[in-house]
Amino acid sequence: MAFDAATVAARMTAGADLVGSGFPRDLAESAPLTLPVSIVIRANLTTADIAETLAVATGRAPAPLRNRRLRGCLVAHRGCGMIFLDEDDAALVRFALAHELAHFAGHYLTRRELAIARLGPGIVDVLDGVRAPMAQERLAGILTGCPLGAFTDVMERDDGVPLTAAAEIMEYEADEAAFLALAPIGIVIARTIERGNGVGRQAVTMTLIEAFGLSASDADRHAPRIVNAIGRSWPSLVEQLRKAASEMERERHM
Repeated sequence: MAFDAATVAARMTAGADLVGSGFPRDLAESAPLTLPVSIVIRANLTTADIAETLAVATGRAPAPLRNRRLRGCLVAHRGCGMIFLDEDDAALVRFALAHELAHFAGHYLTRRELAIARLGPGIVDVLDGVRAPMAQERLAGILTGCPLGAFTDVMERDDGVPLTAAAEIMEYEADEAAFLALAPIGIVIARTIERGNGVGRQAVTMTLIEAFGLSASDADRHAPRIVNAIGRSWPSLVEQLRKAASEMERERHM
């Protein structure tokens, strides 16, 4: 199943209107209103903290993970999610939460719902890791495009880099949805124009930081998307401005 960043971002922000959340968006307040997810913020979060929490919750021995610091982590099971975030600068926490929500909504929940819809409620035990899929279920999963089995752990890293190509793709997809949820391209362009400092990369970056609450590093990563979108739409945007100016001039002489 293809990951659609725009669709995932829309699902992540569905609760924003319920709390009157403008920008910067407060997904910590709005997301739990429409998604089965809870959020935990801890100082100096590490993989050991996650492993110990899961061991207590499940009664199983902690997973053998190399201990390292984390900005965020998603634990998803039985259709619900728990997002752990490192206590940090507000802008960094904002993006880390959006990134983990994208994993939950796009990589876990949507695929789980699709599998249940196509294969029936009997597949839930497979998705929850209670039992392995039977041969006919594996075949049905392949034919219907539904990945089966428990949600895969992709926390392992080599100096911060995902160990597999699949994990790297998931990280990229989650970033894409997170940026669209926190700073929708069309709204960023409009805000940048309103600020009157041009529409170059520096102006866009400052808009992302000051109006949308992104950190300087995250804003710098997202700015090229906005600038490219402006470049693609600029001829039509100029034409719209010319048309509006022409109409205003015509009205003045009426």
